[in-house]
Formats: sequence, structure tokens, C-alpha cells
Amino acid sequence: MQVISLDEKLGQHSVRLRNILLATDGSPAAHLALGAAADLARRSGASLHLVTAYEFAPASVLAYAPYIGPNSAWDSFEADARRLLDDEQDRVVALGATVGSLHVAREPAFTAVMDVAEMVEADLVVLGSRELNGLKRLVVGSVSEHVVHSVHRPVLIVRGGEGSWPPARVIVGFDNTRGAKCAARFAATITHLYKDLPIELVEADAELSVAADRFLGRDDENIESEHLLEFARSLDPIAGRVVETAVVVGDPADALNATESQRPDTKLIVVGSRDLGTVRRFLLSSVSTKLLHSGHTALLVVPEHATPAS
Repeated sequence: MQVISLDEKLGQHSVRLRNILLATDGSPAAHLALGAAADLARRSGASLHLVTAYEFAPASVLAYAPYIGPNSAWDSFEADARRLLDDEQDRVVALGATVGSLHVAREPAFTAVMDVAEMVEADLVVLGSRELNGLKRLVVGSVSEHVVHSVHRPVLIVRGGEGSWPPARVIVGFDNTRGAKCAARFAATITHLYKDLPIELVEADAELSVAADRFLGRDDENIESEHLLEFARSLDPIAGRVVETAVVVGDPADALNATESQRPDTKLIVVGSRDLGTVRRFLLSSVSTKLLHSGHTALLVVPEHATPAS
């Protein structure tokens, strides 16, 4: 199959996928992510790099220290991790993608992903997500949330079970900010890889209420959506098709989550993110954080510096 670079096909505002990093632990959720990552790598011509991580919990180290040698337990974990990556590499090759490198790390998973993403200059990080109940997620957090807020690169969380990839529709949260434009361009680039895949920009205004309609004339509504339509038109050449638009009233995260019930087909939701810092994020939250906690469909989070925004 001849591979033409995305830069050549899509122009200066597209994203070139050269290196994709897959974080895997061999679980069913990770295998879903592997399928998506391999598919994207094959279609874009990118190299797919794999990373897995292991560590002893402190309690385990203390409990087993009297019975094991200084290195034997670590050697066993290392060997298991390398066998895991060998098996995952075989899966990737069978799916027609090219493996760039394999990485085993003895550290927390999100730290390993952050380090290897920097090492291989990943244009996209892909991982699976296990469903946690609200209390467990609040107490222990999740690898995907740590990665999204620390890696500073586009992160695709594949979730939704079998059939979740490829998506049947791409939904992009839009608010006319630099971050939203970066996310939309990244989404349009991915859309271009799939024939007849619809893409829609959804702008949600949390400040307005339904009652405000009585105070807005038709001209006001046209002005409100003009920037959305203009930017959508600029994405058409990148996506290779007409980008649809919609304006809704309400909380942005709720509006994007509502697409799951309104459109039962599988979707990829794409949003931009800003670096709020841990404390500010806890106090103010963010659309990406809310979607990580409440959504069940594939989610792509793009930091605002990931692509150029004019």
C-alpha cells in the first residue's frame, strides 16, 4: 500500500502522524486500544511504539523481602513484561501496522507513558480504559486521567467495548478558543483517514438558557454561529468532506455526553484541553475531566499546543 504523508495531502494546518504510542497491560481494554492504534498507524503510515510498566506496591516489597533475593522478583516481572510486549507486537503486525520500538518500565504506568512519549516524540498516545465506579475512581484515580493531564500530547482513550473502533461519527466540542481549534484540526486529520466518516463541530453555550431565546433575534443567532460556520469551512479541506455544525445550550460536557443517547452509533468525542494545574483543575474541573469521569465512548483529548491555530 502506497503511503502519502498527511502533510502532502492535507496542507499546513493538518497533523502528521509519524509516531503513535500505545500503552498496554495485556488486558481486554488494552487489546481494544491496540486495535485502534494499529488501525490508525496502518492508515497513516505511522510507526507504532509499545510501552508497558510494572512496579511492586510498597506493602508487597516489605512482605516478600525476607524470602526473595534482591533481584529475582524484579527479573521475573521484567521477563513477564517483555513476553507481554512480544505478544502485543505479534498482534500489531498481524493487523498490518509497523512496530517502531518496545519499552518496558519499572515505574508507575502514567510516568512510563509520559517518559516514553517524550522519547519517541509521540504525535498521539493511545490507551484503553477500564470502567471504575465513582468512589473507586475518586479514591485511586485512573491511569488515563493521569496521562491526559501530564503527557501534554494528544491522548486517545478507547472505551465502549467491542465495535467501539472505528467510530461511526466524530463529534468535536468547540468554543472558538485556540485549544478547540487545535482539537478540531486533529479530529479532521483523523477523519480524513476514514472514508465517509461524518464529523461535526458542536458548540455549547453554558451561559445562555432556553429562556434567553425570547431576547435573541434571528440576526443575533446568526452572529452567534457565524464563527462556528467559518471555522468549519476551513476544516473541509483537511477532513476531505463537509464538516457539520450544531449549536446547543447548556454545559459543554453534558451536551457532548448527550450525543451518546441521541445517536446510538459508536462515536469519537474530541475536545481540547488547557493546563489548569492540579489544584485549579480540582476546584474548577474541565470539560475533558468531566468526560473522562462520565463518558463511555472513545475520547480524544488534544492539548492546545498540539497543532497550529490561526
